[in-house]
Amino acid sequence: MIVGGEAELALLLHLFPEGVEELDGAYAVYAAEPPIGFDLLETVDVEDGWEDAWRAFHHGVVVGGLWVGPPWEEPPAGTLPVVIDPGRAFGTGAHATTQLCLELLQDVEPTSLVDVGCGSGVLAIAAAKLGFSPVSALDLDEVALEVTAANAAANGVAVEVVAEPPPAELAVLNIALDVVERLLPGLPVRHAITSGYLDRDEPKVAGWHSVERRVRDGWAADLLERR
Repeated sequence: MIVGGEAELALLLHLFPEGVEELDGAYAVYAAEPPIGFDLLETVDVEDGWEDAWRAFHHGVVVGGLWVGPPWEEPPAGTLPVVIDPGRAFGTGAHATTQLCLELLQDVEPTSLVDVGCGSGVLAIAAAKLGFSPVSALDLDEVALEVTAANAAANGVAVEVVAEPPPAELAVLNIALDVVERLLPGLPVRHAITSGYLDRDEPKVAGWHSVERRVRDGWAADLLERR
């Protein structure tokens, strides 16, 4: 078990997408080796089959008209399904920051979009399902790019994996606040949906102003516009 708070939970979900469980104020993670760099309370051997048991931690969620969930669950009738196979990249739809971004995506006009720090590709795929086009995705993690491409193909949508952000009307950045503030000035976009930070934080970037802000469970997301 690992001691931590909300920021640590976000990091754990990124590092251990196969299973994170909150127990008595700490977090239990499921992994083949004990995690390094955290304050460990204890380590416990689990029974054989934990590699499959982690599926119990991943359930679909409905966000507006979208359903985001794993391939072993059936989406509710009347929802637009975004099927994400969890395991190797951050982004299953369960975290508040992802849900906030999905809400904002449904409230803006579909246009060209680039997903910066795409993780599993959930936001890019959802955008493509909502009619955004063209949709591009990039990430520093090669595994994330592979997972995004595979998830896009499984959902039957066109998402181009790119090395550099192309010109677009809208960027989505569900990443750390300092990375948002560092990247925004150089992105060739007019609008941005940003998240990945707590509700006490807010991007401060010259030339950009907030159009709308939403919060959930202590996290925040902003719709920003270039001045």
